[in-house]
Amino acid sequence: MFTFRSSIVPRLRLAGLSVAVGAVPSLAYAGAFASGVVSYTPGTSDAKFRTPAAALGAPDGVSGENSGASNYFGFPNVLSPFSPAYQGDEVVQIGEGGQITLQLSNYLNVGAGKRLGVISNAGLIDSGGGNGATASTFGGGSVQVRVSKDNVSWFDLGNVVFNMPSLYYVNAGPYDAAAPASPQLTDFGTPFEGTLASFNGKDYSGTVNVFKVAAGGYSGGGTWLDLSATGLTQVGYVQFLLPDDGNPNTAPRFAVDSVSIANNAVGAPLPEPASGLFLLAVPAILLRRRRGI
Repeated sequence: MFTFRSSIVPRLRLAGLSVAVGAVPSLAYAGAFASGVVSYTPGTSDAKFRTPAAALGAPDGVSGENSGASNYFGFPNVLSPFSPAYQGDEVVQIGEGGQITLQLSNYLNVGAGKRLGVISNAGLIDSGGGNGATASTFGGGSVQVRVSKDNVSWFDLGNVVFNMPSLYYVNAGPYDAAAPASPQLTDFGTPFEGTLASFNGKDYSGTVNVFKVAAGGYSGGGTWLDLSATGLTQVGYVQFLLPDDGNPNTAPRFAVDSVSIANNAVGAPLPEPASGLFLLAVPAILLRRRRGI
């Protein structure tokens, strides 16, 4: 079984964002994200989605535009609740017997409320321009989640269902091929306050409004976790696992696009692993780690 170590992927950190060497500029707004892959075991995952660095940094605003990435169709689409990321450079997948362990760019300061966000490939099923009376999803799934401050002692959160969609541009359509000329961005550092039932019966305009937050602005969505029961004061590492259920008739899989820290929970930067990682000089703007499952 292939095991990936973060020591072979050069990374850099800027303004709380971890970015791969050679990444292109992005409009990603706010947030601190996973910055390194500690280990990766793909299990029974699809071979097209075994690039673990795809889980690092912020989500991509447009999916499917990279002709050099796996699962390329030639039909790019903005990241919307009805169209999650779908290329092999945007999500990494684990199958039965698989796991991925990620290091965060900064410590997550644990406190009351939801502070850890996970963007998967969950999307809403379009029922003719919006949601049906009962909103339903595709992608996502259930996976065991563990968290740690030091990558030594772990707290098991149990199986978590990831079924919350994501939104990148407030003012784009659900299937636009490119970003708006004057993009209005969501914030992937703002916890999503809705539930799946919040989308029931909503047209697309109503679907976008579900991402509004009480304090103002829009969340980027995803499934957010409350870590206050862990007894930890800080979290620096997150692990997703899919144990083999022993049933040859099932083949569960789970895909990760991004892992985010709430803006009010971003702590000090984690020390870089002693693995030859290095920094590059870059323009003083927020950068992303990859372009475009």
